Order: sequence, then C-alpha cells, then structure tokens
Amino acid sequence: MTDKRTNPLHAVLLALTVTTAHAQEVRPLGAVAGEHRWREVGKLSDDFNGNRLETAKWTSAPRDLVIGAWTFDSDNAYVRDGKLNIAATQETHTRSFRDACNGGEKEHRELYYKSGAVKSVHDSVYGYYEASMKGVTLFPGLSPAFWLYSDGHPYPDRNVPGSVDYSEIDIVELQQADWYGPGPNDVDSIHVMDHNLHARIVGEDGKPFWRRPKPFPDSQLLKFDAPFDPSKDFHTYAVENRKDVIRWYVDGELIGEKPNLFWHRPMHVIFSMGLRRQLINYNEKCNRADPNPDTVTAEGFPGDATMQVDYIKAWEVLPSVWVENVEKHHSTDYQSGGQLDINVGYHGGSNHHVVRDKHNGITVNLTEKNTQGFVKIVASASDASTASKEKRYGGIAHLKLDLAGVTPSKDLPKGHYYALTPVFRSSNGRDVFPLRNVEPINVATTHQ
Repeated sequence: MTDKRTNPLHAVLLALTVTTAHAQEVRPLGAVAGEHRWREVGKLSDDFNGNRLETAKWTSAPRDLVIGAWTFDSDNAYVRDGKLNIAATQETHTRSFRDACNGGEKEHRELYYKSGAVKSVHDSVYGYYEASMKGVTLFPGLSPAFWLYSDGHPYPDRNVPGSVDYSEIDIVELQQADWYGPGPNDVDSIHVMDHNLHARIVGEDGKPFWRRPKPFPDSQLLKFDAPFDPSKDFHTYAVENRKDVIRWYVDGELIGEKPNLFWHRPMHVIFSMGLRRQLINYNEKCNRADPNPDTVTAEGFPGDATMQVDYIKAWEVLPSVWVENVEKHHSTDYQSGGQLDINVGYHGGSNHHVVRDKHNGITVNLTEKNTQGFVKIVASASDASTASKEKRYGGIAHLKLDLAGVTPSKDLPKGHYYALTPVFRSSNGRDVFPLRNVEPINVATTHQ
C-alpha cells in the first residue's frame, strides 16, 4: 500500500538525521555490517582464555546428563592454551545405574569409557549462538557436539496436551557416522554433520512422548555434507533460535532452517562428546545406548579423541531494519513522476516483533534533508502485513514509492538532498531506524 505523508512526526524524524557507526561491533561470522543490531550475552559467552573453567558460567559433568553407556567425568573437560578441551578416555569402571527398562531397579554396570561435558549455568531461549570447534581424528565412534537443552521439566503445564516437556536444539553433532543405508552397515562419512531438533510433548492422554528427527524429517532433521573434514581445523557452527524459525549456519553460511514448533523453553548451552554405535550398543527395546564389551579399545584415546572449542558467543538480536542492495539505490537515477522500488530487510528482534501501531508495519520514507537534518517527507510507502503473526518476526518487505510531484534533486535548494529511511514500531514501544540511511538518492527530471 502506498500513501503520501504530510505529518512530519517531528519527534520521530529527528532520528533520521543520525547515522550510527558500528565499525568495531562484534557480530557473528557472516553477519553484514549495518544490518542487524547485536547485543552480546556475556553470561553465555566465553573465550576460554583463563587457566580453568569458569564455574560462574559452566558446570562440568552436569548431574542431569545421565547416560547408561559411559560416564561423564569432570576430569575429562579442561581449559588449556585458550581452548576448552573435552576428551574421551578408555577407562573400565563400574557405576550404579537405575535401569528404567527393569522397573527402575538399581544395578552396578561395567562401563568402558569416560567423556566430558560442560553445561552453561545460565539458560536462554531466543538468540544467536556461535562456537568455533575442532572435531576429533578418531573416527568413527565419537561425536563432538554443541547443543541447547532445557532442564526445567516437569513444567507447570505438564498435564496439558500439546505442551512441551523438553526442548533440545542440536546446533551441530559432528562425525556421528549415522546409518542411513543403502547397506546395513553403511555409515555417513566424516564430512556429514547433523543439525537436528528433539522435543518431548505431552500427549492427549497426559503422558509425554518423544518427537525425534527421523520420523519427522521435514520439521526436525537437517543433515549437511560439509566441504571440509571437521577434524582437521576449527570451523564455526551456529544457530539462531527465533520465535518463528530456527536457522543453522556453518562458517557463517546458512545451511538450513526449520519452523519453530516446540523450541520455546529456556535452554542451556552444552558442549559434550558422545560415543556412537561403533563403541556402544543401541538398545531398540529401551530406546537407549548401552555399553558394548565386544568393541572396547584403548587405541587413539585420549590423544585422537579430544575435541576443542576456541570460543562460544551468544547474542540477542535487537530490533533492526535496513535497505537491501544499497549500491543499487546509490547508482540509480529515479525519475520524478515515476516509481522507486525498494526491498527492506527487518528483524523484529530475538524477544520482540513488528507492530502495526504508528508506522502501519514497515514504512519507508523518501525524505528531503539538508546539513541541519530532516526537512520533510516527500514520498512514503507502508506494508501492514509485516505486522501480521506470520511476518512480524522478520523478513523482506517489498515496497514501491510513488514519486509523482517529487522535485528533481537538481532543483532542490542548495545543500538539500534525498535519503531513504525505513522505520517500524517495535513491541518494546520504540521506533526502529536503520544503522545507516541510504543517501543521497538522485531523483532526475522526467523524460518527455
């Protein structure tokens, strides 16, 4: 929808004169300067530059992470030379285990491996999580992982059908060597990595059931065949958990996305190393991993079985708006009396969204300015649909500005020029302007 604006909205439009430079802004790999605003979440970020794991940020071998096929031991996770190291070791030992498949009876199990896991003390829901990691050279049999999971269950709505009892986002599971066929013993190569979603949902009978990726591939399973061997060097793995969509990134490149159906619970960040089927048995009856005494080996442990993490950074995305293809608008001569087509990118923010109030969703203004700042709006267009439930969290708005009656740039008073400025009202109650305006915009004389 296109309309002319005559109300200058002085209090709001003062912001049009300000261009904010964020040259030193720390942002995710692949993020474009001048688009999203980022606020680092320090309590979930770590460069691992100290001599030991920061206990204010991390819990080693968390008690709620109980596996029946191996033991998570705090000695298997340590900081050294600016890296978090998580090692798997071959150590035959016994550990008490409550066997849910045997009525919860407690037994002493002989286990053959130990591994490490560190879990963030703090949790979060929506935002962007990125880590630089290096896998292990021992393959197959181990899977270095970077993931998010909830531990607040049972929740108050535990008996409400459809409620979520557990949320898990696998940012990346490296080197799983999963079986997909076509042969019965065929395994994925070391290049294949998994970026999956798990949830436990309360059923109509009030009892929780698992939603795993393989039965729901369209909404929960994402496999990526990387153009590199993850055991050879560090690469970045990231996810953005947004209210409407979940997106995965490898080395700053988007590799896939899924609708956010169930992943709205507060989740902790976790790094861990899991054993896989070459070293354990999968118990189909109980849907779990069990120890395998037939494949025990000490070869390669722990030297070839230590994953490393260089850093973990988490960001909240703040409400943001920007103009796509800026150079096109700088280099185009628009005709007075013609039309200016523009694509406006926007992100409602990790914890907010676009509202219709005040700016009718996303609005883009062609404003006349001078050295003192804003003079007036000469053309404007809005897209109210960007405030709809389906679009309010982010996307691209396609707008058309009617330049009928717009004075050519050469006929403006000396020192006056045109600028393109998008804006929207956020659910946080604030107007959101771009980090940089697109200016000057040249409006040429209409050809006769």
